[in-house]
Amino acid sequence: MAETQAKRAGAPEEGESAPRRHPTLDSLCSRLESILWGRAAEELLASASATSAGPRTVILLPAWDWRMPAMDIGRKGRDHESGQALLMPVRLDWGGNDALVRVAGADGPERPYQWTAHSMGWTDSGEVAHLHERPPNISQRAKNSSRVTSLNAIVSDGNYSAPGIHRYTVDGLQDIVRAGRQSQWQLLFSLEPFVTATVHKAHSAVSHEIGELTGRVQSVLHETGIEQVVNAMMLGDTAMESADGASVSRLLEQCLRPDRFAKVDPLMYLSRNLRRDAEDHIRRAIGDPRIGPKVRRLAAQMTGATVDEIVAAYRLEHPQDKLSTARAQAALNVGSDPMARSVLIDPETNRGAR
Repeated sequence: MAETQAKRAGAPEEGESAPRRHPTLDSLCSRLESILWGRAAEELLASASATSAGPRTVILLPAWDWRMPAMDIGRKGRDHESGQALLMPVRLDWGGNDALVRVAGADGPERPYQWTAHSMGWTDSGEVAHLHERPPNISQRAKNSSRVTSLNAIVSDGNYSAPGIHRYTVDGLQDIVRAGRQSQWQLLFSLEPFVTATVHKAHSAVSHEIGELTGRVQSVLHETGIEQVVNAMMLGDTAMESADGASVSRLLEQCLRPDRFAKVDPLMYLSRNLRRDAEDHIRRAIGDPRIGPKVRRLAAQMTGATVDEIVAAYRLEHPQDKLSTARAQAALNVGSDPMARSVLIDPETNRGAR
């Protein structure tokens, strides 16, 4: 049993090469981790507890452990070329995000650092103790699990890019803060091509869905309109964005939460939610209510029905939506942007978009 658990966690058998991390998720999670460290370091500096008692060691605890997933994630879990299984990120919670950066001995004799994991199908916990000693004396005990944890004795002296657990002097806290801020901007703008592609796919899907009612599939937004949606999702736009801020920034904040990835990895979380937000933005731009697709599907089944009859039937099926005649009329009358190109959407563009 222990051997099976260790294998699932990513420990290679004799003669096997160590599995590697999912490359895209490795980059994404490293930047998220840097942001978390930066914010926790900033909290320490603001509290003045880091420098109140002279030079001390600052410990950076990892936000992620890398293991074989304990749930089915399909083809994403394997390298496309070699077919080798890939390690996936398991989010660790050390007692809140602020606890990821600690001053050794600030609260008296050092106690073990305890973590829990509820991510990628894993549910377990453990502890790491006495990281400031030389040589490091690390003890770990995973509760309710016989697996071999992959946090085994990874300690780095001042190497900011190395994985695992890091040690710094208090003087390095400002560097950690700056690195976190830089990572946040790098991550934000590295997502722009992905957001652009997502908006185009969502636009194609919305155009096809609306075209099913009219019998003519054409773009519902022109190129400038699509670009405006991308900008609103990336940076926010008072005309199109709610007070919550830009979609990408809001979702990245969610990705920093330790409880966000119980059933999904960060990349899938971003993909699903960016697609949803892109469709919402597009429908808002053309005056289509969020429930527009449901109204149109029902109308298609009630050929020749009046708007009032459609509203009455809809309210019976979906009373919680509280559909008004005005919203029903907007859903039935929605069409393409007058400036949109009057050309048929290429079906290949929409492949895999739904």
